Amino acid sequence: MRSVLFSVLYLIACVVIVEGNLPPGSPPKDENGIITLTNQNWDAVVNSPEHDVVVNFFSPTCIYCIRFEPIWIEVGKYFKEEDTVLITKVDASRPDGMIPGIDIAGVPTVLLFRAIDKGRSIMYSDQRSTSLIVEWLLENAHLPIDVEISYKSLPLPTQSGPVTEVVGLNFKSIVLNPDKDVFVNFYAPWCPFSNMLQPTWRALADRLKDVPTVTIAQFDGTQNEVPGLHLHAYPTMILYRAGDNQQRQYRGFSRTEESLLEFLQTESLIAFVDPATGKMSHEVETVVKDHALDVPELTDDLYEVSVQKKDKNVVVLFYAPWCEHSQELFGTWEELYRDYLSITSVSIYQIDATKYKKPNIAIYPTIKIFPSTQSAKNMEGITFKGKETTLRNIKEFIQLNAVRTEIEVKIQEAHEESVKRGLPLPTEHELEAKHGIDFPKIDYSVGQSMIYRTPKEEL
Repeated sequence: MRSVLFSVLYLIACVVIVEGNLPPGSPPKDENGIITLTNQNWDAVVNSPEHDVVVNFFSPTCIYCIRFEPIWIEVGKYFKEEDTVLITKVDASRPDGMIPGIDIAGVPTVLLFRAIDKGRSIMYSDQRSTSLIVEWLLENAHLPIDVEISYKSLPLPTQSGPVTEVVGLNFKSIVLNPDKDVFVNFYAPWCPFSNMLQPTWRALADRLKDVPTVTIAQFDGTQNEVPGLHLHAYPTMILYRAGDNQQRQYRGFSRTEESLLEFLQTESLIAFVDPATGKMSHEVETVVKDHALDVPELTDDLYEVSVQKKDKNVVVLFYAPWCEHSQELFGTWEELYRDYLSITSVSIYQIDATKYKKPNIAIYPTIKIFPSTQSAKNMEGITFKGKETTLRNIKEFIQLNAVRTEIEVKIQEAHEESVKRGLPLPTEHELEAKHGIDFPKIDYSVGQSMIYRTPKEEL
């Protein structure tokens, strides 16, 4: 189906615009309005108190960065004449792209440094499209800008069923209905996890189709955009509660019909009766978990098959529910899981090593990485030996021991060949045509690649 566009006029007004000039010591803008940064000119540009500065951290070998480059060029052209808002980029894979105090796990990563608060950056975490990035920038920038943004939407649906189809054009009227609790599945047609959820979502909708205060809906996040809607991954399930439309995101690992129903019964604003059991909502007791919430849990049956994934750098927390040190680490592990959720070459897991014996772990907690490989993996893995299990130390452990994906290695070799010959770096078309690199057929508006580091010292 073809998308249609609808527009929203934004007016952001905070302070008087400072007369537009580049900061002293700043490199010039290129033909697209983008400034290239290194750790040598970072302070001069990013810390300028008269500019909102947006930085795209990228790597030339990252497949997501290659596909993101045309979009970033569009963003640069959009603000080319606005010297109070600077669009920049930095190659985070180079030594001069390592910025002190900036901790980047994956690329591309986009950060905004506001003129009013240089000490705290704001990360862009939505789909990578020009309109959504511009909207995000206008919502968060300190300096005022007037602009009209176009959003894409599929045409209004002509068929109905138990699952209500939501598009950009009818999002407000259906999802933000104050008289209903609306549970929305934000999905992507290409995503296998979205496709696996579809039968369960239809079953839930069919079960509750006669409950007048509940709407079970779905929204194709790849073909529709809505002002203010920020999706981090697919599928994402959000309940928009009746009344003031407060959002409650489903974060449970289990995606069974009963689990989703239990969440809805607990979180919905308006009480309702489950037609299948006759049980009234809000009578369901929530269970306090003794492990990292939302992080995928392994069992003896799942352990080997998950760890042995050749194309994944698999990181596992082996814990004991009763162990105080394990309990102290759960919060950090939840944050680590969220930070690496979009990095496709890394999988974060946890396993109760007191309940499941296949890992044969005797010290709790233990952290191991099983690097990507083209042959059978060593089931011993590499053990984290750091003194402090801080988020930063664990990330560095992953960066030092993770292995590049096959396509990243091929792109890097193609770049090195071009440099040796004194040629420009190959474009995506040249990588495919001349070097035989097949880009996966995936949605490049989400996902990241790893940032790899050279070992300096043992953690």
